[in-house]
Amino acid sequence: MDTRHASMRCSLSSLLCTKRRRVEEQHQDQGTSVRPDKIPTGASKNVQVEACPHPGYIRGLCYICGNPQDEEDISGVALDYIDKGLRLRTSEIDRLRCADLKNLLRERKLVLILDLDHTLINSTKLQNISSAEKDLGIQTAASKDDPNRSIFALESMQLLTKLRPFVREFLKEASNMFEMYIYTMGDKAYAIEIAKLLDPSNIYFPLKVISNSDCTKRHQKGLDVILGAASVAVILDDTEFVWKKHKENLILMERYHFFASSCREFGFAVRSLSELMQDERESDGALATVLDVLKRIHAIFFDMAVETDLSSRDVRQVIKAVRKEILQGCKVVFSRVFPNNRRPQKQMVWKMAEYLGAVCSTDVDSSVTHVVTVDLGTEKARWGVANKKFLVHPRWIEAANFRWHRQPEEDFAVTAPKEKSRGKNNAVAGKKETSKENAAAGQKETRKDKEENDVPSQKETRNEETNVAGHANENVATSTTGPADS
Repeated sequence: MDTRHASMRCSLSSLLCTKRRRVEEQHQDQGTSVRPDKIPTGASKNVQVEACPHPGYIRGLCYICGNPQDEEDISGVALDYIDKGLRLRTSEIDRLRCADLKNLLRERKLVLILDLDHTLINSTKLQNISSAEKDLGIQTAASKDDPNRSIFALESMQLLTKLRPFVREFLKEASNMFEMYIYTMGDKAYAIEIAKLLDPSNIYFPLKVISNSDCTKRHQKGLDVILGAASVAVILDDTEFVWKKHKENLILMERYHFFASSCREFGFAVRSLSELMQDERESDGALATVLDVLKRIHAIFFDMAVETDLSSRDVRQVIKAVRKEILQGCKVVFSRVFPNNRRPQKQMVWKMAEYLGAVCSTDVDSSVTHVVTVDLGTEKARWGVANKKFLVHPRWIEAANFRWHRQPEEDFAVTAPKEKSRGKNNAVAGKKETSKENAAAGQKETRKDKEENDVPSQKETRNEETNVAGHANENVATSTTGPADS
């Protein structure tokens, strides 16, 4: 455990110990709340008691003076994930964040908030296991006493959980650069069980497992419950919607769909990875890809060649700058991608291209590098062919968004209608049938027909104009008995 982390843990432990002791004393003796150490000494005959600022409460009692919290005083933020009944005033949280930031930067670390479902893991209820999965003995595999297994049976919750490939190495390497939190829309018991699978030694996430009951706003996640400054916080989540106030901190993850029920839930009429006995590749799958991105963001943030003081730097600006390099130098024009009655500039795939550094246009000219279309027969598409421009499917932009690299245009070439029927339109990446790797997921692609060529680890963009990479408008599941969508 690093010095900064140990120091913070010691500080929190000391704080909580003091709180508990004072609360217990207060429960035993409800007499005077005046603390002797707060009575000033001197010749004054009029003894005055120093007012307690009540920076926080534990189980309704101030952990400084022991006085009960005013029933009308509902200020502050509940931090039950640290200690049950803990509520801190905003000013106290700000003080802790300021102190933590100094220690964090001294250790050359940032803060990383990790979603669980579809980001690090995929879970399914036992009752939802498909017949094909049963025939393949998936439950038996989950019950094996193998320290290297990646699928687990949570019998008490009637769940199967599959760890995303590379997750263990990802957490190990990320912990050297980040103070890490788990933040899920699943319930507390579920979050704790998954944390035990990911971190059996409780090294990465002590006092840092946040669930839906800790959220301060329904169906929304927020950094207000994180004891880390927003300027150093990076978020990995598959759902953009839940981070409305913190999109600049977010790195959107491609959803991990391993189980058949997960595919069905998101509308994929395909065989799942579990049924195909396939998985993402550890070497270049989603987590390996994003780890490289995190390493780059960390290196840029702590670049000592930059004269700016560390405390004044903002990781959100670093994320933005790195993202804008992805399609820098590309000028794209869209053809028959959006409904005619919609403004192109307002559509999500247009915005995504701009986020990635591309210049978007409604008109063709010699500076255009790419025509984004799904139809070779449009006027702009024919112009692109005549002028030797790249003709790519909209999924070329989406794949770049997930992979954080400009993808080979030939893997996203627009095919003629008769070729589409052969199943070359991959559910997200749109890669050619001969491709050996899905650009957006790093998955093996061995399926021969359309049903098998739609990769279930991808969210198909069924509504391009309103759905950023198939994520923007997903409803957030809030099940109290199992995993959530985010």
